[in-house]
Amino acid sequence: MNHRQRTATGLVAAVTATSLVLAIAPSASADVRDQRSQKAAAGIERITGTQDLAPSSAAPGAAAQSVTQTESGTVTVRAPEDATGNVKATAPDGTAFGLGLPQAKSVEGVKAGSGTIVYPDAADSTDLAVQPTKDGGARTLVTLKDKDAPTEQRFDLQIPAGAHLAANDSGGYDIFQDTGKGFTTLKGTISAPWAKDANGKGVATSYKLEGSTLVQSIDTNSTTTFPVVADPHYTWGIVSGTVYFNKSETRKIALGGGLAATIIASIPAGFTTAAGITVAAITTMANIAQSHKKCLKIKSYGKPGEYSGKQGDGYCR
Repeated sequence: MNHRQRTATGLVAAVTATSLVLAIAPSASADVRDQRSQKAAAGIERITGTQDLAPSSAAPGAAAQSVTQTESGTVTVRAPEDATGNVKATAPDGTAFGLGLPQAKSVEGVKAGSGTIVYPDAADSTDLAVQPTKDGGARTLVTLKDKDAPTEQRFDLQIPAGAHLAANDSGGYDIFQDTGKGFTTLKGTISAPWAKDANGKGVATSYKLEGSTLVQSIDTNSTTTFPVVADPHYTWGIVSGTVYFNKSETRKIALGGGLAATIIASIPAGFTTAAGITVAAITTMANIAQSHKKCLKIKSYGKPGEYSGKQGDGYCR
């Protein structure tokens, strides 16, 4: 993800997915809000760039909605009408993953700049923003405007039944879905966090998971030049996908016969036929994986392989 160098003075931005209507003259209030939104969007887009922003349009109950065609099908991302709502991504199979904006006040979202949806002053010393991206995902952005802005940002996750998160080696999380058919699939990702200050200097940041809440910590200090932009970026339902089998399942497939064919037939469409993978090829790899004390995996539009350790959420057991 490219991070441009400099934003307007006086802000720190941490990216995550997250109406000021108090004025005697409503039209003047709207003008001020729009000006703040345009300024915030300009600062954020200097950091994130705009090349990967997905086109979006107004939709009922949303500040903006993007519909992106991916190799897995159509993914819909909705930025909430109000900052107290959830950023929501819906996969081609209808399952949805949601992310709540942190410490948000009731502030109306405004589409500004090249497509960034901004929630100005939606939290203490903080602007929030959402950017639907062309990969079918979304960036959620938090702009910490001064040293008084909270450096711990909490995002409540709405995860469908049968799904769970597992830390990956990059510092982010993989989202796995239990198919109920003897294997789990990689359904989405939360990319590793990043943060940049107003001079383009990296700011240390990290995630932790507390129950169903993703917590991002941004380590600002006396030398930090505000703004700082940080970005949890997530995708849902558009990962080409990998099917993971555990040791017992790998052994059954290696043995071949009707049971192996039954298990293989339950793999989602596209994981085998598109690549011309045969039952024999899968059975052969299952035998190889078993001999190495590993487990079988099948990547969508790719050949079967083997895995162990932390891959597949430690499913190889």
